[in-house]
Amino acid sequence: METVYTQALSVASAAICLALFVVFAYRISSHPRKTLYTPLTVPQAVPLVGHLIGILRHGFEYLEHLGAKHKLSIFTVKILGKDVHIINSPDLVVAVQKNPRIYDFSVFANTMLPRLFDLDKKTMKLASTNIEHPGGSRNLVVEINRIFHRCLSPGPSLEKMERVALPRLLCYFEELGSRTDATTLDLFAWLRSVMTVASTEAIYGPENPFSKRPQLEQAFWDWEHDLTRLLLIPAPSLFARKGYRARSKFINAMVEYLEWRGHEHASDLTKAHYRVGIAYGLSLPEIARFEIGSIMGVLVNSTPTLFWLLLHIYSDPQLLANIRVELSLGTMKTVKATSGSMQCTVDVPTLRQRFPLLASTYQETLRFHTHNSSSRMVTQDTVLMKKYRLKTGSIILMPGATIHALPSVWGEDAHQFKPRRFLRSTQDADKAKLHPGAFRSFGGGVSLCPGRHFATTEICAATAMFVSRFDMVAVDPKGAVVDWQMPAMEVGRITSSIPLPKGDVNVRVSVRKDMRDWEWEFGFKEELAV
Repeated sequence: METVYTQALSVASAAICLALFVVFAYRISSHPRKTLYTPLTVPQAVPLVGHLIGILRHGFEYLEHLGAKHKLSIFTVKILGKDVHIINSPDLVVAVQKNPRIYDFSVFANTMLPRLFDLDKKTMKLASTNIEHPGGSRNLVVEINRIFHRCLSPGPSLEKMERVALPRLLCYFEELGSRTDATTLDLFAWLRSVMTVASTEAIYGPENPFSKRPQLEQAFWDWEHDLTRLLLIPAPSLFARKGYRARSKFINAMVEYLEWRGHEHASDLTKAHYRVGIAYGLSLPEIARFEIGSIMGVLVNSTPTLFWLLLHIYSDPQLLANIRVELSLGTMKTVKATSGSMQCTVDVPTLRQRFPLLASTYQETLRFHTHNSSSRMVTQDTVLMKKYRLKTGSIILMPGATIHALPSVWGEDAHQFKPRRFLRSTQDADKAKLHPGAFRSFGGGVSLCPGRHFATTEICAATAMFVSRFDMVAVDPKGAVVDWQMPAMEVGRITSSIPLPKGDVNVRVSVRKDMRDWEWEFGFKEELAV
């Protein structure tokens, strides 16, 4: 009797176990466990330094080439044994930006400061204190970043800078317009000089060292040219000699500027930087070193952006004609009672609202030419979007050009320049809202460029004035008119978002016949009747 009972119990237990197994198996099949992946590591031709050599030679274009070759949302390259994760997906970009404590920009940026600004040990200690938790106590770098965002956000401080920069630009346009004959010039070289003086005067005021010492312009661009080497290779005084010496020239000029109290008549940005530096006990040379960041913010990308924007407009006759119609309808025109001449005013506060095609062409220029890469450091072992394992201390790079070329985001014409792409009336733009991680020209998240408002105003205002007043044709070195050709781009610069043209771009500029007797100005009224 006991044996039968035991057998029955065994059968019942087996049935229960089988039933539980079936239920468990069903749940597993209907809710499969998500597999975690370690991003694929892309091999390098030269062990340890192959990818580093690629970046030194080609800049972030090297990472874009790898992205196009492997077509992965995320992959890893090893640089000197360190994991560097390359993200090419807007979804992953947004996931990184939403968690700035795990994917930290400040820690990564802090590792670049000594080589970028050549800071001493005392200043680096101040820059490093509490860098992982900037919300805690005071931190030098965090306070400087807050100053950038406060002074360059829309408001009185930004408007003061615009009211200095744009009239200074106007002086260059007036000089060009006063010439009786057409002028042949290297377009980028001319724009570089114009933008350098106008932008730095907006920051440093009437005692602007770039106005007092014209040789500083070349020194700054020499430093910018060697910046990749200054950041990435040892002994920069030997292997990046020109940039190393150029940085010293700039620092010496800035020390003299501060000693003569030039900052007291400068922008709110410069005044605030000086006050913070003094509060932290920095010497004048150390305060001067941090000013390199201000110059980078207003010059490195604005000048080439203006260059490419003008080239795209003038090389497309239909686009040029349409933008000129838009500008003509959107500029205020009055007849001066004293001279009887026509007075034309380009209203600065309403630029983008009044000139939507110009604004769209500007945005498309940024999308088409951007070669930047946002950077983060992983501060703890984590799983990105519940899928990818990332380890503490690894670095994240998010190349903008790769994302800007995705057909899944921008359409099958992503590799073409479409000046109307950002017009609200464009059919494709009405179909869906642009992905929040898709437009990378100004970075994003905590590293969103604070100077984007100043740059946009300066570039669009300068373009509106130039296109309205001047005709421009491409010429060869002998001065003969030729068809427009987009020049090759310089590669290997990792700190600039917009590449510079390679070689001279010769053009002939002349005043439009129907504009010879017109007078021009930039206006800052909120509303102007047209």
